[in-house]
Amino acid sequence: MLRLCTKPIAVVGMAVGVGLLLLAGCRNPGQSTLPPSAVSTSPQVLPPLPKGDVFADETVPTADAPIETGDTLEVIIRRGAGEEKYSSLVRENGSVSVGFMEVLVEGVTVAEAERRIQDAARPFMKEPRAQVALKKKLLKIKRIFVFGDVKKPGMVPMARNMTVLQALAAVDNFYETALLEEIRVVRGGDFANPKILTADLARLFTYGDLSRNITLEENDVIFVPREQLGDATEAAKKLTPILQAAIMPIYPAYLIPAFTSFKP
Repeated sequence: MLRLCTKPIAVVGMAVGVGLLLLAGCRNPGQSTLPPSAVSTSPQVLPPLPKGDVFADETVPTADAPIETGDTLEVIIRRGAGEEKYSSLVRENGSVSVGFMEVLVEGVTVAEAERRIQDAARPFMKEPRAQVALKKKLLKIKRIFVFGDVKKPGMVPMARNMTVLQALAAVDNFYETALLEEIRVVRGGDFANPKILTADLARLFTYGDLSRNITLEENDVIFVPREQLGDATEAAKKLTPILQAAIMPIYPAYLIPAFTSFKP
C-alpha cells in the first residue's frame, strides 16, 4: 500500500513544484523592485487648489448649494388639488419670474427659495406650497487624460485633489504588463515648457509609500508604460508619437514638439 501511494505523492509534488516555478516567473505589476530603505517617511503635501473651472464632484448641487445667476429653477406651486409648473432662469438681477411674480433668489438655498416663493404667492393663493428643483448652469469641468497600458484610456473628469492612483481607477485600472514604477505625468500649463514627473505606484502597493502617488493638476497627461522609459529626455522621445496620436484632436499641433525639446 505504501509503495502504491508514493507515486501519486511524487506526481503531486512535481505538479506543485512546476506551479511554483510558473508563479515565480509571473510578473506582478504592483510589486516594487526597490528596497524598503527607499520608502519615504515624509508626509505628502497637497498643492494649493488651481483656480478656474469646477471639479467633477462639484457639478451636482447639494442642499446647501447657493443659487447663482444663470441657474434654472423648476418650480411647482401646489394649492389644494391643483398645481402650476414654471421653469425660470435666474437673471442678472438675481430674480426669477414665477408666473407674474418676481422673486429674489440669488445666493440662497433651494429651501429658502421655496419659502420666498410661497410668501410671494400667499396674497394670491390660499396656502400655497412651493417645490423647487435647482439646475446649475452649464459648467466646464476640469479634466485629465490617461493613456498607455490601461483598460479604458482617454479623458477623465477631474475630482478635487485627484491622484494618479485615482486616475487609474477611473479608467478601470491597468493591465498586468504595466510598469507601475515609471508612470509619467506630463504637465505644462500652456505646454510651452512642460514638466515630466514620475509617479511610482509600486512603492504604494509594496510598502504603503504614498510619496510618489502624485496629486494631479488640470489637463495633466498620465502615461502608464509597459516598458522602461529611462530619464525624462528619453521618456519624452518615446511619449511624443503616442501623445501626438492621442492628444492632437484636443491640443493644438504646435504644442506637441515641446515634449521632444524638454530638458531636465
